[in-house]
Amino acid sequence: MTRCQSCGKEEPAQAICGVCGKTYCSDHISRQNHNCFVDPKGVNMGQTRVYTKTYGTGAAKETNPPKADYYDRDNFEQRHGYTSTRSPPFWKKILSSPTYVIILICAIMQIIAFLGIFNNTFEFIYQSLILRADWGYIISHPWTLITHMFLHSQTDVFHILFNMIVLYSFGTYLERLIGKKSFVFMYLISGIVAAIGFILIEGNTGIGLVGASGAVYGVLGAVAVLDPNLKVFVYFIPMKIKYMIVIFALISLLFIGGRDGTMIAHAAHLSGLIVGLGFGYYYRNRLRDRIQKQKYY
Repeated sequence: MTRCQSCGKEEPAQAICGVCGKTYCSDHISRQNHNCFVDPKGVNMGQTRVYTKTYGTGAAKETNPPKADYYDRDNFEQRHGYTSTRSPPFWKKILSSPTYVIILICAIMQIIAFLGIFNNTFEFIYQSLILRADWGYIISHPWTLITHMFLHSQTDVFHILFNMIVLYSFGTYLERLIGKKSFVFMYLISGIVAAIGFILIEGNTGIGLVGASGAVYGVLGAVAVLDPNLKVFVYFIPMKIKYMIVIFALISLLFIGGRDGTMIAHAAHLSGLIVGLGFGYYYRNRLRDRIQKQKYY
């Protein structure tokens, strides 16, 4: 559920304003209907200030009259020579979405991983953040349960590329369905359980484990439950996401234990997917209960 920043209405999926980066209902998503005006040059003196709706919050008389209800865009642009509806800076757009922040962290860590090939300092940082399939190592390095999901292969660029494309495609959509805080919690839990599931299934081998695949599979599982008929493309073949999840789950079951001769952690994929499915059913039931309550009140 997401909450409208203007009226407080909670809905399953609300639009995100391209100016302020916050969520609003259909009545307030228009920039003229919520207070997202940014005064980039500080032009707020005298009688030339551009007002926006404040919805009764009130303000000091000398700065902004209470319940202002107009948006004098034309006058502002004529007097000051630049548009009053600028989009926010790029960094604000990035920080407004947990999905974008995760992708940014993974990109930074990938640079560190690549530099580790040539520099011992960066290699030490990379190795200290890897999760190893050894319970003793996890007890002495508990942070690796989280840090490993922001790392990827040092040499295989397709490892991070595939994960980030899938996360970008479905992460922002899931954010709008369940909310940003719930998305971050679900993502981290999916990644942690995926790592633990890998060790329980594959054994205490001491092998290094990196990658966001377990958490990303959790995102896919949650979306598949909340919107099972969502159309996706799997190797350019269109299908519903619920069928894609079945295919991915069967592949993971078939090749658990490295039976495909690769280093792909299929056990982690399957574990993360199961967690995502569980979260998906939980949030679907919450949405259903909320809709039922709205019918009776």
